[in-house]
This record gives sequence, structure tokens and C-alpha cells, in this order.
Amino acid sequence: MRQLTKRQNGLVVNAKPAVLFILLALLVGVAVDAGWGTAVDDWVHDPALVHQARTRWRHVAIVVLDDEVPLQVGRKQALPLFARAAERLIRAGAKGVFLDARLSKEMEAAMPYALCMEAAGTVRWSAPRCATDGPDRCVLSGSPAGLAPLAMPEDVLERFRVAPYLPGQAPLPDFLLYGWEASAAIPPEGLVAEDRLVSRGAGVMRWLDLSADHAAVRLAAFVDPERTARSLARTRNDEICGEGYACRRIRLSRPTYRIHLDDERTIAPVSLLAACDEQTGMRAAKLLRGKAVILQLTMPAEATDMIVTPMTTAWGGPHLLTPGAHYLADAVETLLQEDHPRPPPLPIKLGLFLVVAASSVVIGLQRRQAVLWGVFPVVAGVMIGLCFFIYPVQLWPVTAALATYLTGAVQIVGLNLVIGLREGKLIRRYMPPQIHDLLISVWGDQRFRNRRHRAVVLMSDLAGYTTVTHLLGDPAYVLELMNDYLEETSVVLQEKYQGWLEAYVGDLVCYYWPIWGENQSDAYGNALQGAAELARLQKRFFAGLNRRYRERFPAPALERVAEVIDAGIGMTSGTVVMGDLGPKQGVRKFGILGDPLNLAARLESLTRYFNSDLIVSEEVAVFADKAGLIRRRLGRIQVKGKLTPVTVFALGDQADARFSASCVHNWEKWLSDMERGGEPTIPCPEIYAQDRDTLNRWKKRGLLRDGVWHLDEK
Repeated sequence: MRQLTKRQNGLVVNAKPAVLFILLALLVGVAVDAGWGTAVDDWVHDPALVHQARTRWRHVAIVVLDDEVPLQVGRKQALPLFARAAERLIRAGAKGVFLDARLSKEMEAAMPYALCMEAAGTVRWSAPRCATDGPDRCVLSGSPAGLAPLAMPEDVLERFRVAPYLPGQAPLPDFLLYGWEASAAIPPEGLVAEDRLVSRGAGVMRWLDLSADHAAVRLAAFVDPERTARSLARTRNDEICGEGYACRRIRLSRPTYRIHLDDERTIAPVSLLAACDEQTGMRAAKLLRGKAVILQLTMPAEATDMIVTPMTTAWGGPHLLTPGAHYLADAVETLLQEDHPRPPPLPIKLGLFLVVAASSVVIGLQRRQAVLWGVFPVVAGVMIGLCFFIYPVQLWPVTAALATYLTGAVQIVGLNLVIGLREGKLIRRYMPPQIHDLLISVWGDQRFRNRRHRAVVLMSDLAGYTTVTHLLGDPAYVLELMNDYLEETSVVLQEKYQGWLEAYVGDLVCYYWPIWGENQSDAYGNALQGAAELARLQKRFFAGLNRRYRERFPAPALERVAEVIDAGIGMTSGTVVMGDLGPKQGVRKFGILGDPLNLAARLESLTRYFNSDLIVSEEVAVFADKAGLIRRRLGRIQVKGKLTPVTVFALGDQADARFSASCVHNWEKWLSDMERGGEPTIPCPEIYAQDRDTLNRWKKRGLLRDGVWHLDEK
């Protein structure tokens, strides 16, 4: 299948890797979600649960020991009060009663028990009886309440359950608590309902035990058996806790430690339900009609049976312990209302991961790092917001989604890093290092601001290049020749003499040396020494053409190329504008503009008319001595396109016969006579025959005026 590509900011991106990156990021999200489940997101789910806390118990109420019961009434002594409350609740229409306390069946019968509460706030006691045993002795025997502190009618026991007894107490007979008559009515399965807490490896309680023998399930079944059965049958969001117990998240309410007789979360005082006045007790019991009731044998704020829940640990929460009865009430409500916190369905999670993965990869391909990492907190905020504001679908995979985004982003960053390294190598290959280092300091999309600088400009051009291309014929031959030529000649200007490459244009090469502050001497020295070495390298290259290419180029063409090919060098200095050239959104080029480039080109073209490889302007020639070069004046010349004349010089070293002291001296005398318009008094040295012929032609054409050669051609 043909691969699709897309161009991003000048970069061709293959679509296939992008799809693979998206799939890998998707798999990471799925793996995190499957491996750690919702536990990895408790840091955000718990605060979200607090935010969406339950505010009403529709099906459950709690009865607590309250301040109206005197302090001298202990927990055991208060059992008859709760038994009386349970009886009245069932008769008033309560669905069921659960005594949330671990009891012992062995009671102290010879101890006073609280039977009910008088209107004045006093306790009506069931006191033990005293039978005389001799003239001065009394033997106590248990009262009816002491012999059966939880005595209840048979119809009440049918809807009554109690927490497991203390260890070793379960085998003892039930009549020790409920009396002989009631114990006979206890169903075969007994009255015990489990109140165990289950978790998934953490000390924070969040889970509802779904076992059939658990108090939450029993109470829910008392309220609405059909709804309870349906709720238990919907197992899609169930998990396994503890030692293999099926469990489900609980929607918790904020802990409260006060009496509430309203219909929001009813917490009723046992003193009211166990009033000695029947009408008062029944009136209070009717407030709990239709509900399952949990009996709590402690005060609302008493620090017993307190549980660590998200209400204790979550940031932004009340940081309060949850009473065990409250936790059980929330469990029953969760089961009946089926409003337990739950994750989104699997297809939605997969779609979410796919969108997040695709977003990170697509944004990353835009190569905008600020946007890529700026979107990350947005994704986090959206995911956290879903947990807080979409209930009961609260358990959104926040960490898995962030892992998905990070995986996609890291892959793209890695890809961009690899591409960046590759682009860096390409830039280094196609951009001079000085320009690279200068432009790399420009931040973002800013353009380099144009600057005016003095610079030494060098141009070198091949003579006979058009003839060479015609002789070689094949463009591949021409390209091979030019690459070899540049490799062995002009590259030395960049690597050895710190020249800044301006351009390769066909057979022409242009370098320049910016003059920064105090580096004028260095700039001129490097430029002159580089130009001299360039001239030597050019001659050596041309001299070896036949040997180098005899096996690669056609022999007749090669011989002719060796005859016609040559090169010249022109140099000048002056003010140039250095800047960034090109449109804002297109390909740009860093370069220089100014008159020195034009003049350097004109000076280079003069090498065709004079026996010289290197011709420079006077501004450059003054530094020739420091560079170890000898100069020979060629005259004041006004080149075509320039309004003012310049004095130009040919430069060379002492090893070159053209720059012997006697020849240069005699040439200067001959040139001076020529410029004055008369006949030279001494002959021109024969080594400068080409120069002599050139000037004689120009003189015949009338180009010499007032000692200046006014050229009318390039």
C-alpha cells in the first residue's frame, strides 16, 4: 500500500509512524488502566467523592445513645433501651433493625438495667431481686431485663439482626440475650449479620461487601428485596476485595456527630424511642417508618468504631473519621440506589484514550513544544473535572489518560529530537558555522535584524567555465569537477581562515570576513592569506586535471578543458548590510548586500585582462605587507557601474616571478608614463606583456582620461 505523507513546517512526516505512535500510546493507557485499575486514581477520586458526597439517607436511619441517657448507664445496661426502641420501630413500620455492636451472651443478671426513659430524663431501672438467706444475708437474683436484656416479641425478631458476637460466644444459647420464648422464634440461620470491612490492599475504606450474609445486604433486602436482588445482579462494576469478597465502591456522606431528626439523614436519640411513655416513643418511631434502622450503642461523637475513609484522607475533605454505623448506612443506600461511583464503560474509555493519544501525536507533529506541553495540564484538568462533575460515572481513568498523553508526547519529542539532530547535521552541512552560531542566538520566530558592518569581500570565478561545460557535455561530469574543485580549493577559506561563505553560484564562490570591533587586522590578515593560498590551490588543481580525470572524462575533452580553465580572485572591503533575506513563512537565507560585492566581482573579472590571479582594491592592499604579500599597482580604474575610480593592485608572494622587485619597479615606471599620456621611457617587463597589451588597447579606445581608466564593459 502506498504510504501517505504529510508536510509539517517543511518536514515530510510519514503517516505510518504517526499511527504506530497513536496505537502505542493507546496501549499504554489501556495497560495502566487494566494493571492498576481505579486505585491509581484514588488521589483524585477521593476528593471527587467528597465533592459529590451523599446528602440524604432515603432508606436508612440510625439510633444512637444520646446525652439524655445518664452517664451511669453503661453499654450493657442500655441494651433494654435499644430492645424497646427496636420493638417500637418495627411496629411503627420500620423495615428492619440491625444492632451494630459486638455483644457477649454472658450478661450479669444481678445488675440494674435501664428499662426506659422517664419524661423528666430519669431512668426507670430493672433492679435485681433480693431473697433472704438467713437473718442477715441477701442473695441477689437477676431481674427479667438482666436475664434477657434484648427480649423482644417474635415478630420483631424476624426483622432484627445483630453483629457477630464476641469470640467464643456464638455457641452459647440465644436465650441468654433474648429470653426463652423469643429464642424459640429465632430463624435457623440465626440473627447474626456480618459487619466486616473489606478493602483492596489499602487502609482507607471505600468498599461495600456484597456477600449475602453481610448486614448491608440484609438491611437492603429488608427494605426492598427485589431492588436489592437487581442491584446485586448488576455486577459490571464489581471488584474483588480482601480474601475474595465481591465488593463495590460506596458513595459516602460527610460524617456528622449530632442528632438529626430531619428527613435528610436521620440520627435519632434512643432516649426518645425508649421513652417510658408509649405515645412519645411511637411518635418518634413513626419518623423512621419504611426505613432500615441501625442501632449504635455509643454516643454520636464517641471515638469507638471509627473508620478511616476518603472523608478522612482526601484533600479538600472534612478530614473526619466516619462512624461505623454511618459507613453501614451509606453502604445500604449505595446498594439500593445503585449510585456507587463507577468508571465509564470500556468503549468510552477506549475512545477517550484514542482521542488523547491522537491529540498528543498530532499536536506534537506541529513541532510546537509550548502547545504540546501546554495541552497536558488541560487534559489533566478535563479528566479531573469529569471526576468531579459527572456522577455517578466518577472513576475516570485520569492517570491512564495522562500516561497516554505523555507516551504520545514523549514519542513525538523523541522523533523530533532525532529529526532535529538530523536537521542539525543538514544545517551544519549547508550553512556556514559562523552564520549558524549567529542565528541560533535569535529566539523563536524572530528575524535577524539587519546590521551594517564593514567586511572584506572575496570573489573567485572560473575562467572558461562556459567552454568547460560545453566540452564535458554531461552535467554529471561538470558537477563532479566543480565539487572536487571546491573541496580542494575554496573550503580552506572556511576551515583555516574563518571566512564566512556567502554563496556558491555555479562556478563562482563568494566569502567575506566581517570586521567586529578590534578584529580589523585579523579580518584583513585572514582574508589576504586565505586568498593567496586559494590562488596556489587553484593552480595546483588545474595542473593536475589530466592526471586526476584521465580514467573518468573523455580524453579529447579533458585535454581541451585543461587548456582553457583558469580562475581569478577579486577582493575589496567596505560597508555591507548583513541580514536575514526571505519571506517570513518561506525559506530564508542569511547573506550580505552592498557595493563591495559588486566591486569584488568587477575586480575578479580584471584578472582576465592582467597577468595576475589576485586583484584587490587599495583598502585591502594596505594590509598586504602584514600578510607577507607583495603588491603591484595596476592603476586607477573606474569599473563599469561605479561612479568613482579605485586604485587596484595585483598581489602575490616573493616566490612568484611576477613579483620580483625589479620587475615591479620597472612596471611602476612604465605604468606611470602611460597614465600621464606620454610614451613610456622604459620598456615594459616582458612578464607583464598581457597587462601592457590590455592597457594599450584601452588607451587606443580612449578609456584613459586624466590618469583614470574608465571601463565601459565588465
